[in-house]
Amino acid sequence: MALSAPPSSVAASVPVVALGTDTRSTFVSLGVPLSNDPPIVDTKAAPVASVVTSAGAPPTSQESAGAGTGQSSATVAPAATPPAPTVVVKQPEPVRPYTGTTSYKAYKEYFEKICVCNDWKTPTEYARHLLVAMGGAASEAVRGLKAEQDSDLATIWEALARRFGFVDKPERAMRRFDVRKQLEGETLAVFEQSLRMLHREAWPKTDIKSSEADSLLRRKFVDGILDMELQRHLRVHAAKDDFATTVSKARQFLDASELTRTVKKPAIRTASPSVNFQSIVDGVLEALSETEAEWRRSIQPRRLTPVPAVKRPHLARDRRRQATHLRGALPAVRHPPAGLSGF
Repeated sequence: MALSAPPSSVAASVPVVALGTDTRSTFVSLGVPLSNDPPIVDTKAAPVASVVTSAGAPPTSQESAGAGTGQSSATVAPAATPPAPTVVVKQPEPVRPYTGTTSYKAYKEYFEKICVCNDWKTPTEYARHLLVAMGGAASEAVRGLKAEQDSDLATIWEALARRFGFVDKPERAMRRFDVRKQLEGETLAVFEQSLRMLHREAWPKTDIKSSEADSLLRRKFVDGILDMELQRHLRVHAAKDDFATTVSKARQFLDASELTRTVKKPAIRTASPSVNFQSIVDGVLEALSETEAEWRRSIQPRRLTPVPAVKRPHLARDRRRQATHLRGALPAVRHPPAGLSGF
């Protein structure tokens, strides 16, 4: 037979009593005044050894001991503190804006990676973030477009392709692939990557690992190298290799060439301690003084000295002979008599 315990916030053990006896003396006051009314006895419930008035707390060993001796004891059960929940805050990766100065296909590959990192699910969500990332000329190209349906994403990419793409892009990539050469100062790794990208743009449906594509890339790589010695080495030692092996051998050849390249050191001669440095310095100073004096003489203005007249005694004789010869050649002039000079 179970007795109802007085209202309390602590657990109290009550001994079992027989039905019909006075049970008022068995209650222990725990800060609550006792009532004169007889307790309510449940005749259908099974007898229990203890009554727990706390919220679901089981009886302790002290309570069990008190129940056996007929004494009641109270124990306050501590409340269990639930663990603090772990909150994970994931910040989205910022999207780099696109202004149209670079290839829109390269930006498309970048944007698809950002969508995966930020865990964006639907094409509509892709389109919304893509419109926000547009700037400059790209924003003018997508003006008026919306991101309300899944098909709007393809519409945005088509607008960017018309504005920043090429109509004959495969043909253009083929021409660039045919004329591609290694640039001055360009490494073999960069040259190889450029050839792969151009081949992918020129023949997008061709498997780059196929034998035809591999042979084309290898031939173009060897022909486009600037170092003629490296070209001859690859044509002899990598004639039957694939593209990747040819590039590896080319890089190994350059590395070996740089290691074996010797740097000529200037020959430095040290003077013996017995040399008189003062005499050497004096000789150098004397030579410099002479050079300076000669230079000063060379820059002084030269004076013009008159040339003395050359006496030529035979010159007068030659002139007299010439005059005599001329007189002999002329006819003689007869002068009239003095008296007839008036006629």
